[in-house]
Amino acid sequence: MVVADVPGPAMPRRGMMSNVHGQPLVSQGPRGNIVINPDDARGLKLQHASAACCGATPDGGMNQMCACGSLVATLSSDCCLPYELHLSAGHVRAVRP
Repeated sequence: MVVADVPGPAMPRRGMMSNVHGQPLVSQGPRGNIVINPDDARGLKLQHASAACCGATPDGGMNQMCACGSLVATLSSDCCLPYELHLSAGHVRAVRP
């Protein structure tokens, strides 16, 4: 669990939904990753997923493959975890449509 000095809602990577010492919790993961709603990503395919009851867990590392064949993101979609997609800043970049 990581504590941040940023205002606004944030979601921890591992379950606890409360603040620690009045500071918001933020998702853990490699610094610089871009966290988005998985429904906002297009063209990614689940390559492998750690064992979970109903979705993917981030425990196995990057698990989303783009059309070029590179692993580029980590999906967290199991029912007991936050529903989020961590895009690797070292593998993706923003482009205009």
